[in-house]
Amino acid sequence: MKSHELRGRFAVVLSALLIFTGSNCAMQARAEQPGGADSQGGPRETVASVVAPEPVRPKLAPKPVVTTGDSSSQRILRAASQVRGARIMVSIKQRQLWLINNRDTLLVAPVAVGMGKDFEFNGKKFHFSTPTGRRKVLTKSESPVWTVPEWHYMERAANNDHDLYYLKAAEKYKLEDGTSIEVRGNDVGRVNQFGNFWAFEPGLEIMYDNKVFVPPVTTKQRRVPDALGPFKLDMGEGYLIHGTHPYNENSIGDAVSHGCVRMDNFDLERLYYMVEPG
Repeated sequence: MKSHELRGRFAVVLSALLIFTGSNCAMQARAEQPGGADSQGGPRETVASVVAPEPVRPKLAPKPVVTTGDSSSQRILRAASQVRGARIMVSIKQRQLWLINNRDTLLVAPVAVGMGKDFEFNGKKFHFSTPTGRRKVLTKSESPVWTVPEWHYMERAANNDHDLYYLKAAEKYKLEDGTSIEVRGNDVGRVNQFGNFWAFEPGLEIMYDNKVFVPPVTTKQRRVPDALGPFKLDMGEGYLIHGTHPYNENSIGDAVSHGCVRMDNFDLERLYYMVEPG
């Protein structure tokens, strides 16, 4: 047990001003590019399109808790201030997190929050924001794996003007170049003209013939390591406090997530060892 581990009651308080939550946060996944087979009969190496990282921004200075905002925000802030023991408060407006125990502030850190935007695809509607209210830390875990939600594939299809295709267990889908995509057990892969099977790397979209292929939830290709950083605190209903991936580590301080509260990995590690579920 870490010497600075905090015990006792742990409450999460959210409001329009002081908001805490996480939700189905997405990393900026790399895109699988359509390709055929090489002269040896194997699939050509697919190239991930990677955007050059932004310049590292200076560390954001901590901000004090403020009481600006609507009456609901102020009411929840007052209620949070009366809670005994430990609680986390997150401000969507200030994009900052506080860990407070009684009257002592133990940690202040900048965060990324929900983008606050609507998204619609094939009649399905989503709103990507960090919700207001009060939650508890249900569980926490190290080295979390992100199970990619359906809306992630919908976004990729919309951004590339592609159709969406849902793969099924044991299915073999024929591609225009004569190769095929197959689901074999808990793997999704590509099979060349000679019957050789290569599993797709988790974290790469499967995009061929103007389609985005959605792997079954039970397959490895639907579960992405490293997307959530080294730790996560689970608030239920898909809402998390989690860390960053190398592709979004410069997003802290912005409204860019799909609802989760995203922290710098160093700050997240400090928070992780200072709180307990419940």
